[in-house]
Amino acid sequence: MGRLYATPCKQDKDYARFASYYIEHSHEFDEHYPFQEAIVHLVVSLHESRIHLFDDENGKLQGFIQYRYEADQDTVFIESSIVSPAYRSGHAFYKGFGDWLRQVIEENNDVRWVRLHVRADHGYLNRLYAKFAKRIGERESNGRLEAVYESACDDLRRYLRLDTLSNDIK
Repeated sequence: MGRLYATPCKQDKDYARFASYYIEHSHEFDEHYPFQEAIVHLVVSLHESRIHLFDDENGKLQGFIQYRYEADQDTVFIESSIVSPAYRSGHAFYKGFGDWLRQVIEENNDVRWVRLHVRADHGYLNRLYAKFAKRIGERESNGRLEAVYESACDDLRRYLRLDTLSNDIK
């Protein structure tokens, strides 16, 4: 396992790579996630979403973070995220999440909150998210209960040890 390189989706070919990877790996959200719902999610969410791709040293897509800014522009919501199993580690998580947060702050320095969701019955991810975010509620999606988490952007920056960001960016 090597390093992953983060880049934003900008061209049609980037979006095509993302869509293909999303569909191929969508079962990781839920083993019962139907293909049709994956397609509907892409059609509905791509209009308002931004995507950060993570390629390996050979240029092969190994993960993504799909996100959008909520109407108030001070909250960024992570719609979905997947990383290939070979690249799942604590170090890769911190590095990739930090790269993404840096990009978000560069795009929109008004961001104050990061919100994300996960299946309520996914023990590992709920424990991970609880380390850096507060569980603020639940919602139903595709017939399953999801936990909703939120973190202040400044708290998340501290958690990810993003000391290289200037202090005037909040």
